[in-house]
Amino acid sequence: MLERLRNTFITGLLIFLPLATTVFIIYWAVMAVENLMSPAIRASPYYFPGMSVLLLVLVILALGAFGTHAIGQKAILKVEQWLKRVPIVRTVYVGVKEALKAVVESDVERLKGVVLVEYPRKGVYAIGFTSGSRIEVAEKSTGKRLVNVFIPTSPNPTSGLVVLVPEDELIYLDISVEEAMKIVISGGFSGT
Repeated sequence: MLERLRNTFITGLLIFLPLATTVFIIYWAVMAVENLMSPAIRASPYYFPGMSVLLLVLVILALGAFGTHAIGQKAILKVEQWLKRVPIVRTVYVGVKEALKAVVESDVERLKGVVLVEYPRKGVYAIGFTSGSRIEVAEKSTGKRLVNVFIPTSPNPTSGLVVLVPEDELIYLDISVEEAMKIVISGGFSGT
């Protein structure tokens, strides 16, 4: 009887935690946008709770529409060139843009293969994804052919670190990027 109750509780917990975490993250994001934008729009007689999020979605759609046209692309390029001249702004802007590119672009475009890397020490392996791009200055400095490997963190695979690993030290796995992502997101509980 106690074992059945424990198993039922664990099953309920496995259903509740992902749902609660998702709801909490969405709530936090909506409230952050609302708190950021609401002082500017609360003066409007048409204000309603959630209006900030709706306005943000409309602004994003408008920027997307603007950015898909030739004139918009040129204007955005000019703004980016200006932002890249400001020291601290350049670092933040380029970092965020590259991180978003990695998330938005398909796995096939960014992640070329699934590998095992000895990390964080010899004898311990981490799942990593090769990006296919090379950093020539690092290869010249080490005299080795290096492969960029992104090692994601669990359960959020959009964060992690990039390590440069000599090609001969990589162990390539015969699984898809999607299968490897499931393993990372589940914290290793989902196997192939």
